[in-house]
Amino acid sequence: MILKNENDIYIFFETAEQLEPCKVLDIGMFFKRAGCVCRKAMNKEISEEIQLDGIDFFPEIDFPVWHNIYDNILDMESFIKMDVNAPYGLAVILGTEEFYQTESSLFMMQKISQCARYVLVSKLSEKWKQLVPFLKVIDLQVENDRYYLLDLGGI
Repeated sequence: MILKNENDIYIFFETAEQLEPCKVLDIGMFFKRAGCVCRKAMNKEISEEIQLDGIDFFPEIDFPVWHNIYDNILDMESFIKMDVNAPYGLAVILGTEEFYQTESSLFMMQKISQCARYVLVSKLSEKWKQLVPFLKVIDLQVENDRYYLLDLGGI
C-alpha cells in the first residue's frame, strides 16, 4: 500500500503540470499511499484550483487530512455508478498493479475511458487497447522506471 518510489511522485506531478487539467482522478489515492499531508511533494504541487477526486482502495484506513487534500473521495462501486458531467483531464493509476486483478477493474477501466482524456499508468494492460480502439500510448521514462500516458481521444 505505501508508495516509496520518488519517480512515481515526480511523474504524477510532472504530468499534471504539463497537461494542466481542471480535474484529476486519483485512482487508489496516490497522496494517501505516499503519506502526503497536503497536495505538495518534491517542490511540486497540485493547485487547490484543480478538482482532485480520489478513489480509495483502502477505506478502512482513514485520516482527516485526506479529506482536505481531496475534493471528493469515492469507493470503486460509487465511482462506477457515478454520473460524470464534466470530464477529468487526467486520471492516475500508479503503484496499483493489483488493480488489474480485481473483479471490478474492467468496469472501472470502462468508466475511466468514458470520463477521462488521459490516464497515467505504471503498468500497461492490454485491456486498455481492447476498450479504446484508437488508443495512443506515450512511453515516459524517469530514470529506470517506465510509465505510460494513455491518450483516450477527445472527450
